[in-house]
Amino acid sequence: MKKKVVILAEFIGENHNSTAYYWSQITKYLNGDYEIVLIVPENEHSLAFASKYNIKTRFVKIAVHNKNNLLSRLLGQVKQTMSFLSVIKEEVYSADLLFSGTNPIVTMASLAVLKLRYKYQWLVLVHDVFPNNLIPAQVLSENSFFYKVLIYLSKKMYSSPDSLICIGRDMKTLLQEKTGSCEKIYYIPNWASTEKIPSLEKADNEIINDLGWQNQIVYQFFGNMGRLQGMDNLLKAIQLSKHKQARYLFIGCGSEADYVKKTLEKINNESGYEKIFFYGPLDLEKNHIGLSACDVSLVTLSGNMFGLGVPSKAYFSMAADKPILYVGDNNSELSILLSEYQVGWACEAAKPTLLAEQLDNVTDTLQMSDTPLMQPRKCLIDNFSETLALTKIKRVVNTMMVS
Repeated sequence: MKKKVVILAEFIGENHNSTAYYWSQITKYLNGDYEIVLIVPENEHSLAFASKYNIKTRFVKIAVHNKNNLLSRLLGQVKQTMSFLSVIKEEVYSADLLFSGTNPIVTMASLAVLKLRYKYQWLVLVHDVFPNNLIPAQVLSENSFFYKVLIYLSKKMYSSPDSLICIGRDMKTLLQEKTGSCEKIYYIPNWASTEKIPSLEKADNEIINDLGWQNQIVYQFFGNMGRLQGMDNLLKAIQLSKHKQARYLFIGCGSEADYVKKTLEKINNESGYEKIFFYGPLDLEKNHIGLSACDVSLVTLSGNMFGLGVPSKAYFSMAADKPILYVGDNNSELSILLSEYQVGWACEAAKPTLLAEQLDNVTDTLQMSDTPLMQPRKCLIDNFSETLALTKIKRVVNTMMVS
């Protein structure tokens, strides 16, 4: 008789977002060996996924909210959590394992409280560390009383799961400090599928051809333009950069998108030519086209993000065979990765002048005919493949089943 694993996911679906993609692959991989019960909000992506793979699913009503408004987001998380808990209580008593993420954070906090009563085995995949992420987002002050209270409560919350899987070595260090233990924390990095993301030549890219940038060195920012992505630092650096052969492409959306559009217009006017182009959101089925529309992928974070997150776009860019220019804290996961593998460059966060120099230097380097060939896609296949990551996750689940 197969053991029962309840998977609780905020998003699921192979063509929704990166979080949904990761949970989709995990669910499919575990489905053969375990009795899977999936708990997810009902939408077109979750309905299609459950139907396509014939996975037993408990759908809950989705709590619609404005994620860019803090109050709306909090109320939405509370509503979503109430929907989740009504179903979890029915399933968890007969489950051998509950497998969930850190979002919504209100749900994770509620599961920690619920565990006091139901005593279930709990595995958490950590993508964010709360409330530490509120500091770089400038939501709270590190010295505020409320923040100190949240830090105290978060230590209890992150200590509640029986095991944690984190996606960065810097994140593991932070979680060890928070929980006081390293034995139950597993480091398993993010991954990307080379089947879903092919390697395409920049010269054949429709976006590049429409812009007429075939002979320029193109830097691309792809994905969420949010509070924690260090957009201000990146734009200031682009403004300060001097190389006339460099072009900058922004694909995506987010809370900072309007600021990006307004600022790039100013930079273009000052430059006297179209130095930057704002493409905006891209249809999901065309993500691979967006990822290949560059020579270098820009992966940026705000300062003080050590241990708080690892941008999945870095791995998707590697799958597209694009080198990375990472902007973030020293000794963070991507900084370590770039020191181990020759697949790009790193620059410290919140230093626009330094980044501007780096952009100009990389542009010079890429124009040289004898530049050593980087192989990001091969690096991903060898070290960050989907199969490697899923095998490690399954091993953690198996270990918990026999413990």
